[in-house]
Amino acid sequence: MKYNILYILFFSTILCAAQQQQGEWSLYFENDAHQLTKAHKVLIDSIKRTALVATDSIVVKGYASSPANEAYNLKLSEKRALNTKNAFPEYYTIIANGFGELQGDEAKNRRVDIMIWAVYQEKLALKNSTANPTKVPEKINDFTKMNAGEKIALAGIYFYPGRDDIRNDSYAALNELLAYLKENKSVTFRLLGHVCCGKKYEPGRDGYNNRTGKNNLSEARAKRIYNFLHENGIAKKRMSSRGYAFRYPTGKGDDFDRRVEIEIISR
Repeated sequence: MKYNILYILFFSTILCAAQQQQGEWSLYFENDAHQLTKAHKVLIDSIKRTALVATDSIVVKGYASSPANEAYNLKLSEKRALNTKNAFPEYYTIIANGFGELQGDEAKNRRVDIMIWAVYQEKLALKNSTANPTKVPEKINDFTKMNAGEKIALAGIYFYPGRDDIRNDSYAALNELLAYLKENKSVTFRLLGHVCCGKKYEPGRDGYNNRTGKNNLSEARAKRIYNFLHENGIAKKRMSSRGYAFRYPTGKGDDFDRRVEIEIISR
C-alpha cells in the first residue's frame, strides 16, 4: 500500500508540473530518449479525458538540449514530436515538428510541448501584437489568390548547401503552408524542385546530394517538403513531387534558381 501511494504521488507530481496553463502541456525526456514512458502516457490520457474534446486540433513541438551536434538534436526533437503525435491518433494535428536544440537548462529543454490549436493561435497573436502592436503579421506566402495551373516559389523555406535537409528557420513557412492545406482540403498540388549552378548544355543533370551521395538534389528537396506535409496529415493523393534539375532557371541568379515551387492543380 505504501508503494502504491508513493507511485500515485509520483505521477500526480508529473501531471501538475507538466501543465503550464490551461490548454498547454509539456512532456520531459531523459537525455537521448525519444520513446514515451509510462509517465508520459499517464499525462496524455489525462489530457484526453479532462481537456480535449472531439473537435479539438493540437500542436506538437519537440525540442532537445544542446550537448550533441545540431543535426543530431534536430532528428532527436523530430522523433520526440512524432512519437507524441502518434499518441493522439483521434485528434487532428495541425503542427508536429522537431525544432532542434535549445540553449539553457538542459533538463527543461529535453521536452515536447503540446497545445490546443486555439491556444497556440492566441499565444502567437499575443506575441506578434506585443512585438509590434501597430503591424499586422505578414504572410510569408499568399496561397489564397492562386488559381489552378499557377505556381510560385516557396519563400521562407531554406536548405543546407548541397543537401536536402531543411533548415530550422524554415518552419514558419512550412507551417503556414501546412495550415493553408488543412484549411483548404480540396486543393491538390505539385511540389517542383530546382537547383542552381547547372550547365546550360546539360540542364537535366541534377545537383549532387551530399547527404545521400545521389545526383537528385532538386528531386530530394521537393520530396522532403512532400514528406513533411504527409507526416503532418496531408493525404498523398492530394500531392506529388518532382525534380527539374536546372531545366528552368529564372534568369535572376543562383539564389532565385535554388528553389522549390508549388503548383496548384485543382481547388
